[in-house]
Amino acid sequence: MEYLFLKKFIKIYFFSQLICLSYLQVMAQSSKETTQSSKPTTYLLPDGKVFPIIKWDSLEQAWGKGRIMFMHNEEDDKKGIIHLVRLTDEMKQKIDKQKKEKEDSFAAMLNKPAPDFELPDMQGKHWSLKALRGKIIVLNFWFTSCVPCIQEMPELNKLVQAYANKDIVFLALTFNSAEQVKAFLEKRTFSYTVLPDSGDTDKKYAINSWPTSMVIDKEGNIKLIIQSSPKIQEELGGTIDSLL
Repeated sequence: MEYLFLKKFIKIYFFSQLICLSYLQVMAQSSKETTQSSKPTTYLLPDGKVFPIIKWDSLEQAWGKGRIMFMHNEEDDKKGIIHLVRLTDEMKQKIDKQKKEKEDSFAAMLNKPAPDFELPDMQGKHWSLKALRGKIIVLNFWFTSCVPCIQEMPELNKLVQAYANKDIVFLALTFNSAEQVKAFLEKRTFSYTVLPDSGDTDKKYAINSWPTSMVIDKEGNIKLIIQSSPKIQEELGGTIDSLL
């Protein structure tokens, strides 16, 4: 697939630290809101061969650290396919520019009221920031085929356990459907309360890179925004402790 051709149909999203870039179609509000497949994800190399994701480290060594991208569109999502693409210098320059713009956008959100939302969880219970006012809220924006999202889940689960006796709410928002999330949770554990179909809320929070975590104080203001980090538990915990 030629990059110049792909530019007509896709938009670049940036994952910090463990880079996981998605090229998503910018059509009909975006493929992430129309994805309905619950099939296992198949990762394909540029030559079309299936790549076992457990060999991620070896691919990173071959292509270079921070050079792995995920590329998929609506049709790929329906089939459960993700293409692995090597990040070129030209692409990286554009992504670095987008990263700076994203950092500036997040900086502007700090210490400002978090946009309200109301979403059902997997059991049908509705959650809203307005109803949770007075509690510390930790948000995690993720999706089921995001490798960095999955890699940080054990640390996020430890965070939930560490604050089990505190009045803190942990919410995981994903644009995936409830069907997809159900299939995912049959294989993996995520201790946050999962809220599927969060596409509109993602837009309210200007989310176009995953994973992204936020901590909201008891007054409803955003106090921390962090993307993928090897110290995610420590950094989120530090901010939570300062608000208790």
